[in-house]
Amino acid sequence: MRRGGFALTMGAILSIVLAASPVLAQQALKLKFATLSQGTSWYQYGATMAEMLSKTLPAGSAIDVLPHSGGIGNAKLVAKGEAQLGLGFSATNRWAFEKKEPYQNDQGTERLRAIAGGLDVYWLGVLAAKKLPITSLADIKEKKVPVKLMTLQVGSNGEFGARQLLAAYGMKYDDIKGWGGKVTHTTYKIMVDAVRDGQADLIIAMMNPGHPSITEIATFGDVKFLPVADKVLDELSKLGYEKATMPPNTFKGQEQAVPYGAITTVVIRRDDLPVEAAYTIAKTLADNREALGNANAALKLFKPEEAWRPAKVGWIPLHPGAERLYKEKGWMR
Repeated sequence: MRRGGFALTMGAILSIVLAASPVLAQQALKLKFATLSQGTSWYQYGATMAEMLSKTLPAGSAIDVLPHSGGIGNAKLVAKGEAQLGLGFSATNRWAFEKKEPYQNDQGTERLRAIAGGLDVYWLGVLAAKKLPITSLADIKEKKVPVKLMTLQVGSNGEFGARQLLAAYGMKYDDIKGWGGKVTHTTYKIMVDAVRDGQADLIIAMMNPGHPSITEIATFGDVKFLPVADKVLDELSKLGYEKATMPPNTFKGQEQAVPYGAITTVVIRRDDLPVEAAYTIAKTLADNREALGNANAALKLFKPEEAWRPAKVGWIPLHPGAERLYKEKGWMR
């Protein structure tokens, strides 16, 4: 009886120890983290977070930061299990979860879960050459101005956002071409050179504070930031964008606040990530807010106490592990 009682007592003690030290009970994790190409803010985010997580996840865990696929593609990679973590946008998360364009044919996107949202802010912005005789995108349609538009490549959130914005103004790429204009889908590097050389006079792109390419265009190109009309912002808000303003002097020469549709970056995962792992990831990000901001200025906007809010994560469910962390902190009830 004593031996059985002793064994039972030791078993109970072991259970208590493991419950109090969840990392001890976890196995090492091998995670692929979908971000964007090297040199982008998202790749920097991923590298910074991976370094932090290497110190808090179970011993032997490894995180491979993938230099792809970006705002549209990352949700697809995570949904298929080809990446175990990813950076997504609040709006794209919503489209993926609800299986709206461009995710209407993708399987498994209803399994997406949020770890932390509201990491930063990205505006769907418009840059035009100052010599271009327009004060808004509406002028292009009204005056049939033959603009030379550049966006990122098809498949990126920047290009998809450009189409959404033009549609809200009642335009398509073919309209621009029909008025004698040109539409090119390319890289930020080429955009920078094209604006400087006069090969592009209109840029529609996702831009955040300190965005390296937009900063270079604003610094060395003779450009202006075009505002987006309030009724157009109403249409964008139906798609998951938030009405926001880009503060004055975010970029050189931009002396006035500019109204834009905005989205934010979210760390996403599929629903099969172990609860303790999701808890540890959420806790690591919440506890290292200052270090994240020091690593990338855009992350100074991250407020962990709001990282669970539906608008910040794109109206997809929180992973149970992340939800546990936010409730423990007293931020979520």
